[in-house]
Amino acid sequence: MLFEERAKRDRHQSDRRSRRKDVSDVAEERYRGASVRPLPRPNKQYEGDRVCAEPSCGTKLSRYNKWQYCWQHEPVHSYVPRGKRRSRTAA
Repeated sequence: MLFEERAKRDRHQSDRRSRRKDVSDVAEERYRGASVRPLPRPNKQYEGDRVCAEPSCGTKLSRYNKWQYCWQHEPVHSYVPRGKRRSRTAA
């Protein structure tokens, strides 16, 4: 009985050893996957210490706000949809 268990265990370990990968296979797998991409460009910044151009408003504007007015006094802009563009043949 003991001999059979030991033989079974040895067979299992030999199966596991035969499934091990060769060193060259492991080295190739290291390079699979997505390539490293550069970081996105930083957000555009405008002058600091700006105040809303409306005479009665003293709201300090963010350095990332490209307009001269705060959100309350900024005139309405037309919406320009962005994103995935459909081809002319699909339209």
